[in-house]
Amino acid sequence: MDIKVRFKAGGSFVGLRPQFSFDSESIYVAWKNQILGYNTKTGALVAEFKGIKDHIVGFGIHYHDSYECITACSTTGEIITWKIVTYFKILNKKIEKTNIRTFHFVPSETDEIRALISYKQKGKILFCLFDLKTEVDQPYNLEIYAGPNSVDICSNKFFAVIQKNILNIVPFDDFSKTHTYRIENSRHFTCIACHSDREIVLTGDQTGRVVVWQKLFTRKPSQAVFHWHTLPVQCLSFSVAGSYFYSGGLESVLVRWQLDNHFEKKFLPRLPSTIAQVAVSPNNTFIAIATNDNAVRIVDSRLDNVSLIQHLVIGDNFQSGIVLDPRTKALVMNGNVGQIQFYSPSDNSLLYNVDIVGQNKISNERNCSIENTQVSKIAMTRDGLWMATVEIRQDPEFSPELRLKFWYFDLEKQNFRLNTSVESPHENHINSILFQPMDNKKEQKCVSVGGDKKFKVWFLTETESVNNKSFIWKCLCIGFYHDLPCKSLSFSNDGSLVAVSFNNVVTTWLPDSCQLKCSLVHPVYEEEIDQVEFGTSNQCHLLVTASKERLSVWNLLTLTMVWTVPAAVSLLIADSVTTNMAIITENKKVFVFTPNSPEPIFSSDKLLQNHKYICAAAFVPSKFSNDVSMKWSQRSPILFINSNRELFCLGSEEEVADTPQIDEFSKSLFSMMIPQSQTNTVHEKEPVQHTYAKDIGQKAIKKVSSFFFVEIVLTLMNFQYFEAPIQTMIPIRIMCNSLL
Repeated sequence: MDIKVRFKAGGSFVGLRPQFSFDSESIYVAWKNQILGYNTKTGALVAEFKGIKDHIVGFGIHYHDSYECITACSTTGEIITWKIVTYFKILNKKIEKTNIRTFHFVPSETDEIRALISYKQKGKILFCLFDLKTEVDQPYNLEIYAGPNSVDICSNKFFAVIQKNILNIVPFDDFSKTHTYRIENSRHFTCIACHSDREIVLTGDQTGRVVVWQKLFTRKPSQAVFHWHTLPVQCLSFSVAGSYFYSGGLESVLVRWQLDNHFEKKFLPRLPSTIAQVAVSPNNTFIAIATNDNAVRIVDSRLDNVSLIQHLVIGDNFQSGIVLDPRTKALVMNGNVGQIQFYSPSDNSLLYNVDIVGQNKISNERNCSIENTQVSKIAMTRDGLWMATVEIRQDPEFSPELRLKFWYFDLEKQNFRLNTSVESPHENHINSILFQPMDNKKEQKCVSVGGDKKFKVWFLTETESVNNKSFIWKCLCIGFYHDLPCKSLSFSNDGSLVAVSFNNVVTTWLPDSCQLKCSLVHPVYEEEIDQVEFGTSNQCHLLVTASKERLSVWNLLTLTMVWTVPAAVSLLIADSVTTNMAIITENKKVFVFTPNSPEPIFSSDKLLQNHKYICAAAFVPSKFSNDVSMKWSQRSPILFINSNRELFCLGSEEEVADTPQIDEFSKSLFSMMIPQSQTNTVHEKEPVQHTYAKDIGQKAIKKVSSFFFVEIVLTLMNFQYFEAPIQTMIPIRIMCNSLL
């Protein structure tokens, strides 16, 4: 079976403005090359429109033949129109242009289907009006250079384009006329919004101003300034009637303005991330706020929360790597600033977030960048009941902050609760942290490696207070080696040894007493060791070390180097199920191997070449992890995150399970409703056999097959239709798409 790289999750889905259906019951967002539909009130996924091959640059909702439809366009000019009620494609066109930048559906009072398209050609951005039925495009005289710009339309009257400090207004019915206006050179536009019917345009700039432009087709249009934002304005949107509008910026605050009175405004503060897009429903009831943490928040007209649509959280960094939660099999990673997220790779859903730092995010000032506290390291115990986190705040002007926190999972409340917080556990920073793998929950230990050239062993101990007894974490012992800097650590499979790297020396210690057992160094290779990993199972006596120049394996029984190969290792990861390990090099080559042999099980120099940088990676056991007959790629594929904050899977394609036979369901819950035998006390006469016997076999087969079809459907839905209210049910075409 071929090993491939498959997209799993991530990537921004807030690059384009969300759009509501005409009845405001659904909201649609563009994600990569598909359109996703969600229920406005519940946030549940209700529709997926696929078929476009490349990235979508724009889409619109409109009526066609009295049916509500969605039309989307890709960067290569592929245009598809779907009928929303049936999900069928009714139009599939290809524009004879490349490098499509924007696509805006133009409303029409007739049955025309037209769209405003901008495209790059010979270093310039050109505009044309494209008719999807006749496939005829009419170009406009407007040309701008191929730099950052924004486009919006006012119904079928005109469209507006901003670039730097220039505003262009072009009527739809006049292809040769353009009205151009400028602002002072010290400012530049950042976003634009057109009124749905009137000749009014909103522009935002980098100084936080919102300017209302009216009387557009005159020599000097009137301007009104609305100024609250300190940082650049990122998005603007009118209400349906246009009597007020919304603005959002880098302060993570949504502002609602009264158009005829700039003193009247209302705020929705402390959003989790900066605002990227704002959209208003056609009935003026809901506002969709798309934030840069990859979420769309639906609020009502009073700015109260209604629902949340959350994809994989895109944080500022993934320096904590990918940690597997043994309890939920979720991926634990950096999320919003000061938070971590638990993401389930099996169904691509965000389980929950945990606020680690307990602080509100502080936005930057206009000329000052403010540092927020970030989560830098995460570790979890083998049973998933204890979690350790490291948070750091790097401030160049003031003293840095460093905290080590231990969290315990409350089984009753089903959330993590802070148990111990240690201020400045090390000097400067913490390079690595791991729990000792132990079955005895009362003798848990944790080791941290710091930037102060020391490692510390923390242990769980009982303490007494006035009211009760509790457990807290304390420092047991401290280890160091010849005043050398230490960087990474690894525990043996049984937890009896801990390996810590000091510069180019790898050492092993007893974690209970910090007693040095051995130190290993090669006389020739002097590069600093970045990562260490113990072997498992029958290779537990082998210790793997990785640096920027070399991958080496040591035998702890003979205290000798088994083998070494030159490799610029960027990431070294170990599989918790098998004896396999993997390295990803700086030139994006991947090698899967076992410590007892330098010959790789799998290697590729092409699979990761399309990814600029790999931020984090981990082996993630699949549902076939215990099947020793399967390949490594089926038992534990590799999940990694690239520089675009996208989650990918390196492994074999998932096999579709064979359709079960009818006899396999003979003992299921629903089949038990049918009695194996029936009795009747009423004596009936034996029926007379006529010469014409009706063929009831076909009818019986239909009855049985229909019964088991319903049984399969209900089994696949895990009885959700019995547990959920009818108004929140997901359509059966989505739940059982593969079966139907």
